[in-house]
Amino acid sequence: MKTLLSKEKNEMIANLLTSIFLLHPELAAIQIDSLKKKLKLKYFLVESINISERIKTIELLWKSYLNLKKAGNHILKIDFCNLENYVMIEVLRDLDTFNLEELKFIIDAGKGLGLNFVSDEYLDLLDYIEVDEQQISLLLENTKKNLYQKVFAFREEGRVVIAN
Repeated sequence: MKTLLSKEKNEMIANLLTSIFLLHPELAAIQIDSLKKKLKLKYFLVESINISERIKTIELLWKSYLNLKKAGNHILKIDFCNLENYVMIEVLRDLDTFNLEELKFIIDAGKGLGLNFVSDEYLDLLDYIEVDEQQISLLLENTKKNLYQKVFAFREEGRVVIAN
């Protein structure tokens, strides 16, 4: 019985993470730590012109968004690191107040500020796949309630790799 529950939990988290990556091709990696109730998101950008100011603006917009959504006591911290050809952005959020709408909002805000996200280019695939965002939101809510300890997922050559 214990292995069946564990298998169901693993399938649920794998479905959740795969669905999130499918809907948000700009997302490079995601880490969920249910014990600490934290979520880390990683993005990569093509350029780094005025990146510090842009990141501050995104953080301000994101905090305003959370306040408008009445997210309560939330954690939001955005860091960035200049790499050889890219900029890596790491976002730390609390799992309890996080919702999937934030991912679309922040990508749209970043693009509005002229950020060029590195993404897997299979957006045409979404035309052929029905993705039920309501179902994905339910999976996320269920994930918040269950203990997975730490789960990490990232993109590699068009695939989603999940590890715990």
